[in-house]
Amino acid sequence: MGTEVSQKKLNFKLCVVSPLFHPNLGGVGRQAVALTEYLHQCGIQVMVMCRDMKDIPPWQPRAGIQINRLWSIAPDKINLQERTIRNFFISFSFCLSLVFALIKKRMHFDIVHFHGASLPLIINVLPLKLLKKKVVSKVAGAKMDTEAGSLKGKYLFLGNIFIWILKMVDAFIAISREIKNDLIQDGFDERKIEEINNFIVKNEFFPLQNSDHNKNLLKKRLMNTEKRILTFSGRLVKTKRLDLLFTAFKEVLQSGKDVHLLILGDGELREKLISLAKELGIKDHVSFKGFRTDILDYLHISDMFVFPSEREGMPNSLLEAMACRLPVIAAGVGGVIDLIRNGENGIMVPPGDAEGLKKAIFRLLDDRQFSENIAAKAYETIKGGYYIDIVAERYLSLYQKILSEV
Repeated sequence: MGTEVSQKKLNFKLCVVSPLFHPNLGGVGRQAVALTEYLHQCGIQVMVMCRDMKDIPPWQPRAGIQINRLWSIAPDKINLQERTIRNFFISFSFCLSLVFALIKKRMHFDIVHFHGASLPLIINVLPLKLLKKKVVSKVAGAKMDTEAGSLKGKYLFLGNIFIWILKMVDAFIAISREIKNDLIQDGFDERKIEEINNFIVKNEFFPLQNSDHNKNLLKKRLMNTEKRILTFSGRLVKTKRLDLLFTAFKEVLQSGKDVHLLILGDGELREKLISLAKELGIKDHVSFKGFRTDILDYLHISDMFVFPSEREGMPNSLLEAMACRLPVIAAGVGGVIDLIRNGENGIMVPPGDAEGLKKAIFRLLDDRQFSENIAAKAYETIKGGYYIDIVAERYLSLYQKILSEV
C-alpha cells in the first residue's frame, strides 16, 4: 500500500459492527476480523461491536483493537441466517444493545461499517444519521429476504419501509454483481453502491511448496491414505447442498475411482449428513473433520475442491482453495459467477445439478493436465485482485470519499 496515498486516508476513526466477529467462524465474521486487523495495522483507530457469544473457540484480537461484546438473548446461537422467530428476537436484542453502545461511544468514531445489511443496520441507521455519522454497509448475501437488496414487497408493507430507512446509508458494498443488481432493483441509488470483492490474507492461504513430496508426507500424517482427496469446506447447512455432492460422489466411487471425500466444517446438518453417507453406502469413504483451525493443511493435501452451494455472496472457502492452487468445482451462483471463468480457472456447474458435479469431478480426475492448468489459473486469479492489500485500498478510498461528502 503506497504510504503517500495511505496517509491521506487515515485521519478518521472507524467503528466496525459485525454480530459474529471471529477469525474461524462464518464468512462474514472472518472477513470482518481480517479487514479490521489490516486497517488497524495501517494506523486507523478501530473499535468493534459484536455479540457476546458462548461456546465459541477462544481467540485474542490484535492488541490495540477495542472489542465491545454486547448482550443478546441466546448467546450460544451462532448462525442467525435462518428466518425464524427465535433468530429475529436474538437479532433484535442485539440491536437494542447496539443502539445504546453506539450512542455511548459516539465520540470515538466517524464512520460505522456494518458487516451485513439487515436488522442491526435498519434499526441503527437513523440514530447514527441523527448523530451525523457516516454509515457504510457490506451486503452479506443475495436473495436472503433479510438483507438490503431483497426487501422490496416483503413482510407486507414493512419491506418497503425498511428500504426507505436504508436509503439513509451513505454507501453499500456489493461483493458480487448479483448483489449490486438486487440493490438497484430495490431502488437504491447506483452511485451509492461500490463493488468490492471478498479477499484472502496472503500469509494464511498459499500453495504448498515442493508440493508432491510434502503433500504425500502431510497426507500420510493427516489422513493416512494415498487416495485422491476431494474437499468441501463450509457450514453444514441446507443451502450448501452436500446431499448433491454425496450423490455425485457415490457414482464416482461406483466407477472404481480410488478417492476420498473430506468435509471440513460443522453445522446443524452434521448428524443428518453422517446418516445420509451411511444410507448411500459411502460412509467409509467420507471423513467429517468438524470445525478446524488448520484448514490450510487439509487444503494442501487435497486434489480438488468441490463447492455445490446453491446460494452465496462470494464464498471465502472457494477463494481459499484457489489461493492454495487447487482446481475447483462450484455451482454457478452469486459471486461464483464473477470469480470463475468456466473451464479456465475452475469448473462451474448449474446449481442443483448432481450429474453436472459428477461429470466435473470425473474430468478433473481423468485429465491431470487440465486439472493442473485450471489450478494454476485459479491461483493467478487470486494474485490478480483478491489479496487483502489490494482490496483494503478500495475500502480506504470509499471511506475517504464518503467523509468528503457534505
